[in-house]
Amino acid sequence: MNEPPVKAPLHPLSIWAPIIVAVLGIVVFYNYLIYRARSDNDVNRPPVLGRLEKDLELTERSGKKVRLEELKGKVLVISWVFTRCPRGCAAVIGKLKKLHEEFANEPGLQFVSFTLDADDTPEMMKKFAGGLGIKDDANWWFVNGEKEAVRKFMTSQVQFRPVQDMPEKDRLSPDDKYIHDLRVAVIDHRGHVRGLEDILNPDPEFAKFWDEKLRKDLRYLLDDQKKNPYKP
Repeated sequence: MNEPPVKAPLHPLSIWAPIIVAVLGIVVFYNYLIYRARSDNDVNRPPVLGRLEKDLELTERSGKKVRLEELKGKVLVISWVFTRCPRGCAAVIGKLKKLHEEFANEPGLQFVSFTLDADDTPEMMKKFAGGLGIKDDANWWFVNGEKEAVRKFMTSQVQFRPVQDMPEKDRLSPDDKYIHDLRVAVIDHRGHVRGLEDILNPDPEFAKFWDEKLRKDLRYLLDDQKKNPYKP
């Protein structure tokens, strides 16, 4: 009688290899989840509040025509001003001047101050900036543009509150024409709005908080800019 063929014994690796591969896969996936969780819970990372989607042609205080797309890849600090403002404009620019001096060695940082007054000429913007000690060759634009286009950009994209006309009874002077947002917007190098900082808050403690937050956000975004440069 023929005896049935004897099966070869299983090699230990044929049993354990799939198990080892499966375990390693689980470990790798688990570590990935931990990395994502830590990344998503980065308490220092500023939130995304909006995005700059459209380009805008503007006139700079030098009289030169400029476009926002020229600033792609830079971290931006954006503010509202108008040259005859009798309220907080000069105070905001004064605070930003100190910030500009602190971050003077950051070539990837650009300040942009938009005038909301269509009557502000390049000469008026130049005089306004010069009177506050801001040099012409600084990485700081003072710009004007078509009134409705600029205001729409600042509200729908930068996320500032809409400009309002100042009631005549509340005016400090004939030039006191507008109620406008005195916060400062911070934009990352990819064009995302990452902060609206209330640095002129009337409460000293809150103003201090926003001053510190503005600097903290800028350091984070400038560091991110260096680690992950903008790629068109």
